[in-house]
Formats: sequence, C-alpha cells, structure tokens
Amino acid sequence: MNTVKSLLFIFVCSVAALLVNVGKANAQANSDGWVKDTNIEVSWNNPTRSRRSPDATVTAQITNNSDEPINGPVRFVIESLTPATISVGNADGELGELDYVVALPQNQILEPGQSLTVGPITIVGGRSSFDISGSAYVQVSLEPVALEVDILSPTTLSTFGSSPVNVTGTINQENAELTLNGAVIAHDGKQFSANVELIEGFNTVVARATNASGEQTTDSISVSLDLTPPYITIESHTEAQEVYSDKITVTGLVNDIVRGTVSEEQATVEVNGIKATVSNRSYAATDVPLNEGENVLTVTAIDESGNSASISQKVIYKIATDKRLVLVSGQNQTAQIGNKLPERLIVKLVDGSDAPIANATVVFRVTQGAGIVGSTPETSGRAIIATTDAEGMARTEFQVGYRTGVANHKVRAKVVGVENEVVFPASATSVTGDKISVNSGNNQRGVVGQTLPAPFVVAVTDSGANVVQGARVRFDVIKGEGVFQNEESSYETSTDSDGRASAQLTLGPLTGIDAQRVEAVLIDSLEGMDLLAGFSATAFVPADAGITSVSGVVLDNQDKPLPGVTVRIEGTDRTAFTDQQGQFTVNQAPVGPVHLIVDGSTTTAFGEYPTLSYHIVTVSGVDNPLSGPIYMVKLDTDNGVYAGKEDVVLTLDNFPGFKLEIAKDSVTFPDGSREGIISVTPVNASKVPMAPPNGMQPQFIVTIQPVGATFSPAAKLTLPNVDGHAPGAQVEMYSFDHDLEEFVAIGLGTVSEDGSVVSSNPGVGVVKAGWHCGSQPGGSGTAHNCPECQKCQGSSCVRDPAQDNKPRSQQTPEDCKTQLCKGSKPNPGDIPVSADVKYDCKKPGCDGENPIFDVPDDGDISEDDKKCGMCSGGEKVPDESKNKQECGDGSDAKACYTCKDGSCGNHCEASNEKTTKSIEVKGDHPLLKGLDVLNNGMPYAKLEMKGSFALNEESGEKCCKDCSIGKNPKPYTKTELKGSGSLEATFIVPGLGLLYKLPIKTYGPVKLGGEVEFGPGAKGNLGVSASGSTEESECDPETCGLLKLGTSGSLALGVFAKVAGAVEYCNIFNQQDCDKLIAGEAEASSTINVGASADYKDYKGEKCTSSDCYSYSYGKAEFKANAQYKVEVGGLYKYQYQNEVSVTFGEAGSGGTCG
Repeated sequence: MNTVKSLLFIFVCSVAALLVNVGKANAQANSDGWVKDTNIEVSWNNPTRSRRSPDATVTAQITNNSDEPINGPVRFVIESLTPATISVGNADGELGELDYVVALPQNQILEPGQSLTVGPITIVGGRSSFDISGSAYVQVSLEPVALEVDILSPTTLSTFGSSPVNVTGTINQENAELTLNGAVIAHDGKQFSANVELIEGFNTVVARATNASGEQTTDSISVSLDLTPPYITIESHTEAQEVYSDKITVTGLVNDIVRGTVSEEQATVEVNGIKATVSNRSYAATDVPLNEGENVLTVTAIDESGNSASISQKVIYKIATDKRLVLVSGQNQTAQIGNKLPERLIVKLVDGSDAPIANATVVFRVTQGAGIVGSTPETSGRAIIATTDAEGMARTEFQVGYRTGVANHKVRAKVVGVENEVVFPASATSVTGDKISVNSGNNQRGVVGQTLPAPFVVAVTDSGANVVQGARVRFDVIKGEGVFQNEESSYETSTDSDGRASAQLTLGPLTGIDAQRVEAVLIDSLEGMDLLAGFSATAFVPADAGITSVSGVVLDNQDKPLPGVTVRIEGTDRTAFTDQQGQFTVNQAPVGPVHLIVDGSTTTAFGEYPTLSYHIVTVSGVDNPLSGPIYMVKLDTDNGVYAGKEDVVLTLDNFPGFKLEIAKDSVTFPDGSREGIISVTPVNASKVPMAPPNGMQPQFIVTIQPVGATFSPAAKLTLPNVDGHAPGAQVEMYSFDHDLEEFVAIGLGTVSEDGSVVSSNPGVGVVKAGWHCGSQPGGSGTAHNCPECQKCQGSSCVRDPAQDNKPRSQQTPEDCKTQLCKGSKPNPGDIPVSADVKYDCKKPGCDGENPIFDVPDDGDISEDDKKCGMCSGGEKVPDESKNKQECGDGSDAKACYTCKDGSCGNHCEASNEKTTKSIEVKGDHPLLKGLDVLNNGMPYAKLEMKGSFALNEESGEKCCKDCSIGKNPKPYTKTELKGSGSLEATFIVPGLGLLYKLPIKTYGPVKLGGEVEFGPGAKGNLGVSASGSTEESECDPETCGLLKLGTSGSLALGVFAKVAGAVEYCNIFNQQDCDKLIAGEAEASSTINVGASADYKDYKGEKCTSSDCYSYSYGKAEFKANAQYKVEVGGLYKYQYQNEVSVTFGEAGSGGTCG
C-alpha cells in the first residue's frame, strides 16, 4: 500500500500546485521574478508604415492606475505577435521566450496617474497587417516574505475613558487570517481597523496573524480603561470650621485608579471655580475668596479620561476684632524634600487696635508631613515655642518632610487664648532618584522573534519614595539576543510624570523558562551608585493552537499544596482541578489574552479559601506555565465582626495597632445586603498572590473579606508601622482591586507622633474589600540571593569558578559519588545499602562513581535457606550433601519435610497429570453473530455486543504443606472465572427517524460505505465483568474464595443525528488491506444522560469471614449538547472540530450491603 500512498501524495500536491498557479493569474512570474503589473494600463497607437520599407513601427502608452508610485525598471513584454512571419526588430532582450523593450529604466518612477510612451517598436515584415499585444512587467523578489502584523494605534500604556477602542495597524499578506484578542477581523492585506472591547483596568490587546503555511506572528499593546471617577478629599479644613481670613488656601487629596501618580497631566481640580495646582495626588487652590458667615467650598475633579467627581464642605468666615495672629510671610514656599524653606515663617500678634503684643508665647507645630520646625538641631522638633519680640513678631524655620506635592506640608502657628491661627502650607519637590524598581512586565511569555505582550516598565523614586520625572534610564539585553523598539540591544529613554520608563522587547531565539534577561540601569543616579532592575522573559516556539495549555501550582501561605481547587478560563468550558500536589493543567486553552479564575472554595483542604483571578497571554501550541505559585491564604472567619446597623471596630489580637473602623450603614455586601460578617486575615508577606508595583515589599498585609464588599464612606484603616516610617510621614496605602486585578493607591496614611501606627487620612480608607497594605517602593536591583555555586553579576546569577570543587549541599544519597559545583568525584563509602536485597547471596558496592548490586556475599543467606542450600559466587545453589535429609522444625506440621534441589518441603510423589474443563464465549460466538442479522432487519435499532467470558476448572494432585494432614498426595479442584463484555444499543422512535447502515459497495479496488442516524430515541451501554477463583482441597479445607460480578452502564435520552461515510482503496488480493482515500463524519445530539453501576460478591469456603453482599451507585443527571465533525483525506490531512456544553442536576447516590 506504500505505492498507493505515494501516488496519492503526488496527486494531491499536483492539484495544490495547479490551484496555486490558477490563483496567480494576475501575477505570473518567471524565474527572474518578473511579474505582470495589472495596475499599469496599456493602449496601442496605430502602426506607422513606409512604402520604402517592408517593416512597420508601433508605439504604446502605459498609465499607472494605482495609488502608489511604481519604481523602475519596467519592461514592456510583447506577449503575442501574429502572423508568425513577422518579428520584433529592436527588442532589448527576452523574458523567457518573449521579446521585451525597456519602458522605464531603473531608478526612475512612474507616479500615480502618469503616462509614458513605449517605442517606437520595429515590427520586421509588418508592412502588411498584423496583431500585437503586450503588458508591463515589474520585478519582484522571489524570496518568501515573512508574515508581519503591527498595531499602529493606540500606543501602548494608553488610558481610555470608554470602550470599545479602535485598533488600527498593518499586515503584509492578503490571505492571512487576522484576529484581535481572538476575534477574526477583515483586512485588505495592507491595513486593518477594528473595535476592541476593554474591561476596566489593565488590558492586553493581541493581534495574531496566521497563513496557510502555518506561519504565525503577533503584535500586542497594553492599554487601560478608566471608568472610575477621581476620589477627592479636603484636608485643609474640617466641616463648619471657623476661619479668620477672607481668602484661604484649600488643599486635599485627588486620587484616581491609574498606574502611577496624579499630576497636572492626569487631573484638573477646581475649588469654587478657581483652578488648583495638582502634584503627586495633592492639590492646592490659593486665594479662594470667602464672604462673612457661612461659605460652601465645592471641589470638582476631572481625570484625563473625562470622569468627574465633586464634594462640598462648609466653612464659616469670622472677622477677628480682638487679639489675633496676623500672617507676615512664609506661606506657599517650596523646597526639595528634607530641606529647609528659603524663608522663615513669621507671624505677628496684635491686639484689637492692631498694636503689637510682645513677650507672648507662640506655638509652631507641624500638622502635616514629616517635617520639623526650629532654627538649630538642638531646638528643632515637631513643635517649638517662640516668643514675640517688641514688634509682636515670632518666627521659625521649617524643614519640609519627604513627600513631594503641592501645599502638602503644613505648620500651624497658635497662641493660647487667641481665636484664630495661621497655617503655613509648603510644597516639596523631588531629588535625584536613588531607587529603580520593576513596575510591571516581568516574567512574561512570548513567541521567539516576536514582541512581548506588554512592555518592561520601571519606576524611579527618590529617598522619599517619590516618583522622579525626567530621569534617564537605559535598558540593556543581557541574555537572549532580543532587541528593543529601536532594533538595538540597548535602548535609552526618560521617565514620565509618573516616574515610569518603559521598553518593548522583541524576543531573541533563546528558549527556556525565564531564560532571556534585560537590565534597566538608572543613568541619572547619585555619584558612586550603580542602580539597576532586572527583568526576565520566556520565549516559546509556537505550534498547533489545539494543544495550547496553561499550568501552575496552588499553595497555601505555608507552601503546602491545595488539592481540589477549581481553575477555569472565563468565557470557556476549559476547567481543571488541582491534584494532591496542588498542580493543574488546563488543556485546549485559547490563544492570546485569557482570564484565569482560581476558585479556592472547592478545595478539599480544611478551611475557607478565596477566589483569585489572573490575566495572562498564552502562546499557541505550548504549555504556558504561570510565572510563580498561586498563593491562597486560609481566611480567618471566626474572628469576624457583624457590620451594618452600628459602628464597629475590627482588631487583630496578634497585631497590636491594627484597626478597621466601619461606620454604621456604610457597608454593602456582594449580594446587595447591608448587614453581615466582615473578617480580616493577616497574609504572609512573602506569599502575596499578586506582586505589588514599584518593587514594594510590604511587611504587613491583610485581606479583608468578603471580596466584593464595598464601604461608603471609606472604612478608616490603621496599620502597625512595621516599616519604621518617621512620625508624621505621609505613607501610600494600597489595595488590590479585585475588579481591576491590580494594586491601586487608595490614598495616604499618616504616621502617628509616637511612630507606632499608620492611620488613613480623613476621607481615605478601605473602599473595596480585598488585600490592603501600606508601603513605599523597595530598593533597586533584582533578587540577589544567588544559589550555591553561583555569584551575583549585575542582575543575574552566574557560575562562580572559585566554588567549582565545593561539594553541593544537596547530595543524592547512596549514588557512589559526591556532587561538586562543577562535576562530581567518586565516593566509595556512599554505597546504596538501602537497595540491598536480603538473602540473595549478593551485596551492593561501588565501581568508581557507579553503584553496583551484584558483589558476591556468601553469608547473605537466610536460616531457612541454609537447611538445604548455600551461597556460591553470588548465587543461591542446592547443597547436594543435604539431599533427602530431614529439614523440618520439629513440629507435626513439618515432620515430613526433606531437602530436595535446595528447597525444604513435603516432596511427596504427586502426579503431574491434570484434568481441565473450559467454557468460553468469544466474539465469534453464534449468539453475537446473530446480532448482525437482527441489525440488518431493524432500521430503527442497532445492537453491538463485544467481549469474552471463560469458566475454567482444573483437577489434580498436590502435596500438603501441613504434614499432619497427610504425607501423601491429596486431590484438589480449582475453579476460575474471568471475562468482560459490553452491550451498546441505539434505538430511534419508529416513524420519527431512521437508523440505517449503508451496505458496503465494492468497485474494483475501491470500497464505499457509510451510515445514517437521526431522530428522537435512546442510546445506552452496559458493561459486565466477572472475576474470581475458588479451590477445594483436602490439604486446605478452610480456604476462602471470592467470585465478583460487576456491571456499569449509562443511558442517554434525546435527539440524535449522525452522518458518516468513507471511500477506501483496497488490495484487490486482500479486501481487508485498505487505506482511506477520504472519510468524513458529522454528529450532533441533545440528550439527558444518567449513569449507574452495581457489584455483587460471592464468598466460597469455610474460612471466609465476610458474607455475600452487593453495592450500587448512580451519578447526577446531565443535560449535554454536543456537535462535532471530522474529515480525513488520504491519511495526509486530518481536521476535527468539537464543541460541547453540559449542565448537571439532581443528586448522586450509592448504597448496598458491602462495607
């Protein structure tokens, strides 16, 4: 049949080649790559003839009808010229067998719409009439063009305020299939444009192109959708506060769910129509006018996506008529973080007639930020006392704290007994960055030679943990031979207003998990400091999309595996469950962005566990392992509090200082209820399920449950100051937003004056339940705790030659060698003693570095074996000197034991003759053959039975092991039952459908066959198995035998449809030797299914301690809708598609008498 397959392969390939050539009717090319350009229109002029010459001349006009310029050279090819007696006299050359003249020389251009004249062309013998035709040819490269796709807009890291967004780009092959996030879109082989739906938060958009040859390529961008209004507070004034100035400065927090900080570029804020300055989530509106009496401050914020929010608050303006403090100077100054303001803060104390008051005590106190007041180190602190001079003035210096922002550092001047006070707002700016941290993009997976789904992003921060704008960062490829967007292995850029710098990596050829490495170096770092951050990436070689999978491991906070966790891909039926090691694999995963849901509620481990979700981008045809374990914390629901109708406070006994304050009527649970249990569970800081941004390493983090609960107003959050922030410091507080699936800043907290706790500022707190922490960006670099035998070099761990001869701490026991950092050395004492088989006349040893197990040991023999045998040369052999000697132990049961051929036992003269009887039912049994006759006569039913059963009986003699029963042979009878079978039945309701198998037709070597099935009916299968054995013997009167009979089956009721057919090519001398030329099958069904099983056990013998019993079980009912088809051509092409949806209902059950 190999010859037939070869001929068929040649035939298929020939047909394919013919189809390809037909498809290229408009672009026929010769071996030099010249193709007809159908965009060039040809028109002929009338020929010119002379009576003095037998020849003629003719010209043609060519016009560029395309929208693009055509570059020379262009050849005008004479494709036909009749009659055969004439020819071209002035051709410039031949293209194949056709004459041509040069119409457009090289390096010249035919612009769109431009025309030019070709010729005159001399027609030898053309004085009489002739017919001529021709076309313009251009030269194209014969090298195959690699498939390319590029997303041009939007740019990566863009933020939008609505969905969908329009994605445009280019593709270079017209017949390639193009998908955007899995959805097929149309294109013209040049450009594409389509709308893509976004979810709020971070989104990956992947354009994936594939062509008929299996080539595939992708391009991707990362964008965000912001539908959340900005969050604003007023920090400078409290509700109904009395003020004594007709113009005030209003300050507060403006926060938004964006990646990075909030500055002028991300939000605008107005206070009563006066535009505020915005910097690092703070805002300040100066000189806001007030009228005497009650005033309403309305603060409105609009983010860059157009979302808006506003809040209002009352202040009361009173005119001071008695003794009062007056501002002299010092408000609204600016300094770098940790530095003093350029001018002193000065106030003046006057009486009701504006006369100065001397020798009065003024208290200057820092009310916001970690700054200090005072003129000398000895007298500086969080508050100082100053005395007014003869002019009634008091002054001090102010060193601002360490958070940048506008008017976010404040000092209050107050005099006891005086109604008013003076507040000095001050702003702080950043200093040179001293940390560069990974923000996002680490541990990505992608395709060799293609761009990663998301860029590498770093954040540069200063000593106050503030983002630094304009810092220069260089990204360098360390390993993997990848390139950045500039097509180089090094890329330099600067940080934006969020302190972020990014680079897009196109992966190199190196494969392996996290094998490709990139370093980001802070160029503008402090002198003498080498600051860097490291990224790793994995490159895969893509394959068939049908074998794409996602794998990972789920652990608890103590690194113990969690079995039974449900892992599914949202929007599909792809589901997996973790095994006993916590590992899972989701098969047939979609290609591109997927949303992975990890449901801890189904685990079989003790306790309650949450649900987590992850956005990942899969690579086609490979296993896509997650970048790290999925950690789940066991929730502490026992210590929850009932929140709802009254104020409650939740604390943690083991973490003094922690406090969650929930106001009455502020909580809404996921089901809409307004009352319920709120719990808080501390999380192992090293087992946070999602990595915090900017290299944060929070030492204290909690999860607030249930996920989905919301708080309005925000629940005030107080955390122990485990990170040691200075008193008064403003600390970013973070929450993992489960809707956005990323950490977001919820606002600021302030360190208490004793430095013990961090409490969220007024208006700031927990808005959504989930993971919460307070932390600043971590240090620069990458993990540098290198494994043994390696040392840290840059951001990578590399081999340390100085440790080559050092024994590794982890050794394989009993392998005859010592593993070194490089190689190994023999260890003759490391013998594999645990593999020693006792009493086999051998012992283990070492042959250099190789374990051996056959070293002769004549002493390795048991006491029983010594009775009749001995060890010799590593083998157990009979001791001939002991043949026929008694070897019993003195008991009646072994009184007849003697030695024979090295064994001790009752060696009576039992007959070797055995009588056997057998009953068998096999596939060729007449009962089974009769089903074919039955099936052929029933167009509404089909039965198929398979299997075999056998009952064997053996009778003979044997020697009894117990000599007290008898020394002579005793008869025995052994019975054995074994077998299995199955019955499959299909029934279609008569008159409503048909069940028909087409008779096989043979035409020479070609065989045709098929079957048709449709209509309402039932399908079922029944499996039967039998096994067991019993033995009756005078030697063993108290034996126990067991015969088992088991059945299992299923029944499906519903509607069925199936059509199948095949054409086979057979050996004319052997009709069973066939190859399929073409086969196809299509099937669909909609059914209700139920399965059940039953077992029966029959015990035989006096020694049996168990009674006969039965057991049964049945599963849940299942509604299933299924559709599939498959096609096979010549064994060379196979395609299969299947889709199935199922829903279970009812309850499973079991019962019986078997324990």
